Amino acid sequence: MRTSRTIAVLGGIAALVLALGVFPARADEEAPKDPTRGQWDSFLDPLRDFEDDYVTGTQKKIEDATGIHVMAGIQYGWTYDFNHPPSGTNLPYDLFFTESSPSVEIGQLRFNRPSEGWFIPGFGTTLTFGKAARRIKADWNGDGAVNRGDTFETNNFDAEEAYLTWAVPDDGPSFLKGLTVKGGKFVTLLGAEVIEPWTNPLNGSHSLLFAYAIPFTHTGVLLSYPVSETISVTAGPIIGWDNVATNNNGWNGIGNITWTATDQITLSGSFVGGPTQNNNLGNKRVVSDFVATYKPIDPLMIALNYDYGHEDHALANGRTASWSGLAGYVTYNFTDRFTGGGRLEFFNDTNGARTGVRQTVYEWTATAKYLVTQHLYAVAEFRQDLSNHDAFQAGHTRLEKDNPLASIYATYVFN
Repeated sequence: MRTSRTIAVLGGIAALVLALGVFPARADEEAPKDPTRGQWDSFLDPLRDFEDDYVTGTQKKIEDATGIHVMAGIQYGWTYDFNHPPSGTNLPYDLFFTESSPSVEIGQLRFNRPSEGWFIPGFGTTLTFGKAARRIKADWNGDGAVNRGDTFETNNFDAEEAYLTWAVPDDGPSFLKGLTVKGGKFVTLLGAEVIEPWTNPLNGSHSLLFAYAIPFTHTGVLLSYPVSETISVTAGPIIGWDNVATNNNGWNGIGNITWTATDQITLSGSFVGGPTQNNNLGNKRVVSDFVATYKPIDPLMIALNYDYGHEDHALANGRTASWSGLAGYVTYNFTDRFTGGGRLEFFNDTNGARTGVRQTVYEWTATAKYLVTQHLYAVAEFRQDLSNHDAFQAGHTRLEKDNPLASIYATYVFN
């Protein structure tokens, strides 16, 4: 029953978007600058015209009429594992990809509207589809388990975000200007990467830290406030990690402080902590997360992400588990259309509490991205994971210490 309702709602949304999309933008509207125009592939200009007139034009018409910004994106990917595990196997250690299984890795519809005045709240809704949706899915009923008989918990859909927002209006007290409140289900404050590949620095795959060191989403309340022109803080109570309903009747806390030190340097520190174990309020899980971003020149971006976490009595012998890791990123825009870069990281799962194996995993990734049109891009990537233990499946029965992967992705996105 719940699945049927979900399909009906999504079908209605899709029908609305398609219906709105058949009308071109007004003639006096100027299309956004497209860096792919006027180059060797001018034969694609009819596609670019359609994107500007019908798709981005429709986005603007909806926003002008309702105040709602609509975003859509989809990524289709294929990964080849040189260890040849069984086809369709989930590939460690990026939870989002499977061996030799071309498919929609992620599709997304997002709706956002800011608050208006004192009494009309804003909202944000992010509907996520594909294999990524199943792997980031929150525990909606609070039982701390994925129930195989529940089609909603095992299907390829999740309401990644669903929240209300409110900001102090312009006629509010001056010392409260910039204060915002968010309540509902939202993505975590931690990490250098996010769920959506088109918002990440470059790589098509996700880091070890994103997959294992930090949560994906939370349910709760956040307050954000700009302390100064360069420093902002966010904090609030939440229900554990990746929970909608509580599994222990307890609360966690989450917070972030971001300092824009200069036009080139941004520093961010985040934490999350509290009880996460089923029916247990005494044992706490705490993670600290730090991100530094440096842009010395316009085409170059360098970033570092460090995480440290521990959880009380998380092991079978009753001892405390801990994990830590460091990831570095470099991206360079060689042209308006071609970007290259890479990621280098390690993840130390001291007790095997996060990956299931007591190990240190190293990973490096090299990525090339090419913008086909303003909204369509292709990515080619090579990734190598290496462990100090036999942790990667090779064939049906063998395990190896390394896991080389080659992937290609095609992504279409309208932000």
